[in-house]
Amino acid sequence: MGNIRKIEYRGNHPDLVSGQSYTYKEFAKAAGVSYRCFVSRAQCKKYISDKELVPLNTHKIPNQWKNKPDLTESRMETYIDQVSQNWLRRSL
Repeated sequence: MGNIRKIEYRGNHPDLVSGQSYTYKEFAKAAGVSYRCFVSRAQCKKYISDKELVPLNTHKIPNQWKNKPDLTESRMETYIDQVSQNWLRRSL
């Protein structure tokens, strides 16, 4: 198993101490983002600053990228369409 990488932090975040080294998981928790998101932010960085710890701007993410189903439109127009779809979904 490999070593856990620690990167030095330089900044003024209230949860972190400037000059200390932290793991990606600790940085991600402090930033309020997922581990994978923070790994992509910190790739090839010598140290982490406050710029990398900015939380996600969820209002800028397009609606089609979000995993929320649109329940206002239904493709099944009639009861017969719904029954037909149930039979077509079954595996052979």
